[in-house]
Amino acid sequence: MSQFWNGVSRRKFLVISSGGILGSFLLKGCTDNPASNSVNISGEDEKALYEAAKKEGKLIYYTVFFNQDVVNEIGAAFTKKYPGIQFEGTRKVASALFQQLNQEMQSGVKNCDVFGTTDVGQMLKLKESQKLLTYTPKGQDKVRAEFRKLDPDNAFQTGAIIPIVIGYNTKKMSATEAPKAWADLIKPQYKDKIATGSGAASGQVGTWAIAMEEKFGWDKYFPAFSKLNPKLGRSINDAVTDVVSGERAAGIVTLGQMLTQKAKGNPVEVVYPTEGAVVLVGPVGILKEAPHTNAAKLFMNFMMSPEYAALTAKYYEQPLLPDVVVKDTKTLAAMKPIIPTVDKIKTEIPTIKKKWRDVFGA
Repeated sequence: MSQFWNGVSRRKFLVISSGGILGSFLLKGCTDNPASNSVNISGEDEKALYEAAKKEGKLIYYTVFFNQDVVNEIGAAFTKKYPGIQFEGTRKVASALFQQLNQEMQSGVKNCDVFGTTDVGQMLKLKESQKLLTYTPKGQDKVRAEFRKLDPDNAFQTGAIIPIVIGYNTKKMSATEAPKAWADLIKPQYKDKIATGSGAASGQVGTWAIAMEEKFGWDKYFPAFSKLNPKLGRSINDAVTDVVSGERAAGIVTLGQMLTQKAKGNPVEVVYPTEGAVVLVGPVGILKEAPHTNAAKLFMNFMMSPEYAALTAKYYEQPLLPDVVVKDTKTLAAMKPIIPTVDKIKTEIPTIKKKWRDVFGA
């Protein structure tokens, strides 16, 4: 799997425990001074870190990973493990969340501690503008080897590993009729039957589009795909909703969300495309101007923990730790993962967004 990977050269939820487009010019509106409440505590000294985090009392997490329900449960697990710290988590599509973050930073508003995205280009902009805190979380050395050192300077870490596959509604389409490959999605029989998010708004769909362009060529694939009238949402989560409801028979979806819906009894199934699942690696990092720096460090430690790995696996998401098994699914290696490199995503995403708007208009 390492052959695919090259290292870097709508809502809010509050738990109280009782125990792209804007670019770097907006980032320049922020100061470069570290947060005034920052305490230089090693990630390994978890007791001291927890005591300092309790004094801050809160953790604010902006993320594009998973869906809001999973973010809520992550917050509940964090506050259960670390009583006395409030958790506020917001999940939005990548473009909207990054725009919100940039607007807040430009205005001098410090309203985010930890930022996780599915568009690595966004994280690289933050790093290049010196807006991220260098931090090595406790447990980083236990993360899957091929995803362990996402950034050599530890400005950000791997926060999510998200396979993108084909999902279909079994009441609308039989297993025989369902697409078996990415190449099938441009066949005439799937006209008016496919749902997807937007490659101009979603980092996950944008990364999938990069992989399709590399595999088939943009001009050979996407105009033909567009002619089949796919239903366009913004987030890839919208495609999951459309397939579950039967609004569309099949869709480009994340594996974890589709299997979660299947486990709930919904009439859906997944197909691992013959060319390979497109795997998105989502970075996560602490903002240098984080209002709750020590709580942010503690949360980054939590993301590297067995508890976090088990929680994500419960929702059929790929755990960061290699010894945690996801039931009723193929292993990551067996999916024949296609993993666009960080450099390729950084270079290609802006072009992909423009091409996507030109072809689909949204």
